[in-house]
Amino acid sequence: MEKITLKDIAALTGYSVSTVSRSLNDNDRIPVETRNEIKEIAKQLNYTIDINARNLSKKTSNTIGVFMQNDFFKLPHSTFTNIFWSTLHEEIQIKRYEPALYLFSDTDDFKYKISQLFNSGLIDGVIIFSKLLTNKEIEFLKEMKYPYSLLYYGPEKYSEEVFTADNYSAGKIITNFLISRNLKSIATITTDMTPSFKMRTLGYKHALEEAGIKFNESLVIKAIPSFENGVEIAHQLYKKLDEIDAIFSQHDIWALGLIKGFTDLGVKIPEEISIIGHDNLAFKTWFSPVLTTFTIETKKICIDAIESLIDDKIYKRRRVPVFKTLGTLVIGESVR
Repeated sequence: MEKITLKDIAALTGYSVSTVSRSLNDNDRIPVETRNEIKEIAKQLNYTIDINARNLSKKTSNTIGVFMQNDFFKLPHSTFTNIFWSTLHEEIQIKRYEPALYLFSDTDDFKYKISQLFNSGLIDGVIIFSKLLTNKEIEFLKEMKYPYSLLYYGPEKYSEEVFTADNYSAGKIITNFLISRNLKSIATITTDMTPSFKMRTLGYKHALEEAGIKFNESLVIKAIPSFENGVEIAHQLYKKLDEIDAIFSQHDIWALGLIKGFTDLGVKIPEEISIIGHDNLAFKTWFSPVLTTFTIETKKICIDAIESLIDDKIYKRRRVPVFKTLGTLVIGESVR
């Protein structure tokens, strides 16, 4: 008689193979009635678990998967993404694991690829760097019990699980720096694309209010991050320069566009307008004046995410606390 398999039990009960497997392993995600029904059928068929196969499936691969959405390697994200990937690559190897990069296009592609990798035993855990994930994908990861860490981005309701920068404090630090230079009428360029921008805007708003400067909604300019949009915004603000002292660009790509746009218009930076960015992009030195910006602690963020994944979620040795890391100002020549 041929050995009974999970597929045989699934065919007889009408449940999927995964439901059968979870029921036989007493996964509490499956209703008790369903588990009991499947267990009874398995018992009648004299089904036995293949211990060798189970042990083989639990063998570690010593590989950490890094999942990134594929458009992150295109401008304006590419420089930022490469910094994170190179840091992860180095720090994962220091932990004696092998890093493997996987790109995905949408959430369906993400779930398919991550399931294939975990089920085939090719990865032990995953670090996810993406703006696409929703609460639905997080629940999927939890349900399947896949060890994961969210890096920099994540659904707002799961912010306690995201290893990221303290964007609220960054907004306050940058704004307070401008105020300390006697720059009071400060515009900001932002977007609603991710929570990180929203938190920088909130920090900007609170810094103004704490300094006794009335928050002016009309000075909050929203745009898609791009160099071209920075140039266009410079042209839009050209006639309003007598009303604005400084511009807090929440992404360097806008700030560099501003420098290009204002320079083409004959505006002197920082004499006539001060500009400060965020992200510390490497190619900021290609522009004159050199941009004053803000850098995040990429290495610490990556190390925290890796340690949490390995120590907390894979080996369950200790709980790694989640802290949002502060960054620092990088002084250039674009603020007077």
